[in-house]
Amino acid sequence: MFLQLFKITIIFLFISIDTYGQHRSLNLPRYDQKPLHFGFILGTSKLDFSYRTQNEWPQDVFNVEIGAQLGYTVGIISNLRLNKNFDFRFIPTFTSGERKIFFDAIDPSDGKRKWIERRIESALIVFPLELKWKTNRIDNHRWYILGGIFGAMDLSSKAKVTDDRIFKLQPSDFGIEFGVGIDIYFEYFKLSPQLRATIGKGNLKVDDNTSFANTLPILNTRTISWIFTFE
Repeated sequence: MFLQLFKITIIFLFISIDTYGQHRSLNLPRYDQKPLHFGFILGTSKLDFSYRTQNEWPQDVFNVEIGAQLGYTVGIISNLRLNKNFDFRFIPTFTSGERKIFFDAIDPSDGKRKWIERRIESALIVFPLELKWKTNRIDNHRWYILGGIFGAMDLSSKAKVTDDRIFKLQPSDFGIEFGVGIDIYFEYFKLSPQLRATIGKGNLKVDDNTSFANTLPILNTRTISWIFTFE
């Protein structure tokens, strides 16, 4: 999935350059002189986990697999110009979706070994702080890379719910993110397609003393997002 998104991004970016990069008349010629810009983002996100298992598995669990799922992302952009090539950005976003964990285990309800699915819904409010480095503008486009840190809250967290049929996640997270994209200047707005990776550093697993939770002592967020920003 990551390789497919990466290929789509590269193809789209080169098409964008061929289509808009040859224009001799500059769109929004004074846009980058403004100290502050605002906008919004729309995108889709592949929600996933990275994990580490116990050296000794519980006797009733034999294997585990992660099922990544697609969600959607929306957000608001506040962009502060630092100099010709650097911007500082604050982009609070909302990401909604679900992830799945499959356990090859003994089902406590009937004592039979089977693959047991646990669906984990998430409604994430993310607060990223980013530094954006831009190349010099070439006609109506410029490339950029960005990196930063984030904090997140999961409004759908069931960490305090007492139910062994639910795989629970912690309500808060933090980590780093980085991305690559291109700014394309149109007559009235700037469009920026972007491929972004989010790497969570917080351990999301809740110690509820179930066999499934005990199988995964470390569980971290991994997200790949295909995003369009409009400024």
